[in-house]
Amino acid sequence: MSYEGLSIGLFGGSFNPAHAGHMHVATTSLRALGLDQIWWMVSPQNPLKPKQPSYESRVATVEALGLPYSMKISHMEMKFGTQYTVDTLKKAQATWPNANFIFLMGADNFLQLPRWKSWKTIMETVPIAVIARPGKNNSAIRSRLGKAAQIYRDCRIDETQSDTLKYYEAPAWTYLTPPMNSLSSSAIRKAQRT
Repeated sequence: MSYEGLSIGLFGGSFNPAHAGHMHVATTSLRALGLDQIWWMVSPQNPLKPKQPSYESRVATVEALGLPYSMKISHMEMKFGTQYTVDTLKKAQATWPNANFIFLMGADNFLQLPRWKSWKTIMETVPIAVIARPGKNNSAIRSRLGKAAQIYRDCRIDETQSDTLKYYEAPAWTYLTPPMNSLSSSAIRKAQRT
């Protein structure tokens, strides 16, 4: 399938486990950005995190959310054999050249983006939507003042025009500030241990 002309949000993560907070981010992005689809990309192994539970068990937590018709699980990283986002995005564009991809990430990840492999290439490959999430140390505020935000400040699309992001060439990014959902995977894992 070519997905020609479709606007597709690529929502990557460890999803250890996937939860209603992730669904909130995906649903908010779908609506605010005017996307046709969201593809959940479960990372086989995030290189910045310790060893994760099995890929299959984390995929199962996404499936358990009961994704709506406009969302699906993409196994592209597993099929491509990619470990780094920059490689996944380039392969996705080569595989589906007529799709309009937008990479979705939480504000906490946007703050850490300069630690990612070839992070500037990521910024310059596809438009990015950053979604505010509750977190430690005011990551939602700090991410808007961080290195990536500063370097690419002239490429930021105002949130009031976020539904136009899909028409922009990278580098382009927007910052969405939906009502917060306080669920986190780390809090769920901690509760399961007690």
